[in-house]
Amino acid sequence: MKNNVRWMGLSLLMAFLLLSLSLKTMQTESVTAVSAANNEFNYGFNVVAWDTNKLHEMGFNWMKLFANPDSRQPINIFLRVNANVNDFNDLTTFGNAMATMAQSQRGFVEAYEIGNEPNLDASYGWTESPNAADYAALLCVAYDRIKAIDPDVRIISAGLAPTGRVTNTWGSHAGHNGFYQDEREFLKEFITAGGGDCLDAVGYHPVGFSADYDAEPDVNLGDPTTDCTNGFCFRGVEKIYEIMQARGLGDKTVWATEMGWLAEPPSSCLSDPSWNGRRWQIVSEEKQSANLVGAFQYATDHWAWMEAMFIFNLNFNLAGYPPCEQMSFYAVQNRPAEVALREMIMGSPPKIGELSVGKTAVSAIITPTQQPFTRTTPVHINNSGTAPFTYTLAMDSGTLSATIDSMGGVLQPMETAVFSITITSNGRFTGTYTSTLTIAAVPSSTLGAPVTIPVQLFVVDQIYSTYLPAILRP
Repeated sequence: MKNNVRWMGLSLLMAFLLLSLSLKTMQTESVTAVSAANNEFNYGFNVVAWDTNKLHEMGFNWMKLFANPDSRQPINIFLRVNANVNDFNDLTTFGNAMATMAQSQRGFVEAYEIGNEPNLDASYGWTESPNAADYAALLCVAYDRIKAIDPDVRIISAGLAPTGRVTNTWGSHAGHNGFYQDEREFLKEFITAGGGDCLDAVGYHPVGFSADYDAEPDVNLGDPTTDCTNGFCFRGVEKIYEIMQARGLGDKTVWATEMGWLAEPPSSCLSDPSWNGRRWQIVSEEKQSANLVGAFQYATDHWAWMEAMFIFNLNFNLAGYPPCEQMSFYAVQNRPAEVALREMIMGSPPKIGELSVGKTAVSAIITPTQQPFTRTTPVHINNSGTAPFTYTLAMDSGTLSATIDSMGGVLQPMETAVFSITITSNGRFTGTYTSTLTIAAVPSSTLGAPVTIPVQLFVVDQIYSTYLPAILRP
């Protein structure tokens, strides 16, 4: 059996190995942002009383629960699953429990959040220090066992608690003081441990604290409403997505599984122990209202990667907690925020174009006697996003004569275009000749752009044919 596989000597083989590694790197780095085309925004509330009529009235389509619904509800259900140190120490039992739950709740739950704030020791049963690798292992067990039974359900990693920048090191863990870990350092360790392979979206708690909804992260302009020095603001979630992009999870979305602002309590509550360390976060009810509406509008205007936001909370103030329980003052029911959110115009993620390219490299291999040589290769490009963009093509001179038959054009959403790259050569000696094609796009917000495609010609002394051994059937 003859095969046209070519062998060109050790030096050229090494060149191909390097080229292969380069292409793999390019393919990995090309997936840097979530596809806007598949991202529909989800509006949700954490609730203690299941008031689906209230949610429908306000235009919200998700409800986050802390106990199994056990039946089909007239709204999408996001269920938080308990997970603590005992589960980390017995993953088999935990996995069996996840499978049993998924079987009993199939058709009743659209998404699961596995655990809560795993970068705090409170999430470990108050007994052990947070460990991102432990949580990643637990999440992967939950993901595998639940998806095996309900493959369409969404699995969201536990919402990370914003701790601010922690300068300590605990063992080998940066940003860790033995009790809690900087959420950014925890996320890095979590991704390194493989946790990103076991989720549909990353959970985070972008609580507003004292800062306004549009306060810039890691900046303090001298006023509590602009103070986000430690990432203590709603837009602190942008830093989470930056880490995701830098570490290969840019194609995943983020779910804000708890977000909100703490409304001012009666003055008599300020002496209650539950308010220790929280007074600096207090905002007026009017400010709470404006920030919640502003946060949704900011997210849908700017973040294609934000898929869902759940306000903490709708109605904890009606749950019979002690009158000064601080969680009740995040609630919006019977406060100005309830009316403002009902009247809010629901948005969608920003329309953004997304460039994808069918080829990551164009190359040819010839001998000197095969010249003059010409080869034309088609290249397909696609707009997989939701907005049109204008693309331009530019070929640098390099050491290779390569031309393109187009200078660019406009791609509508889900549209494909084809252009050709032509390599020509005459009288070249053995060696490697290169050029580079750059595909740029306008507007600059277009995902995946610019793209560079290496164009290469290998001229070798001789090309050998090799033959695979023939295997005869008995």
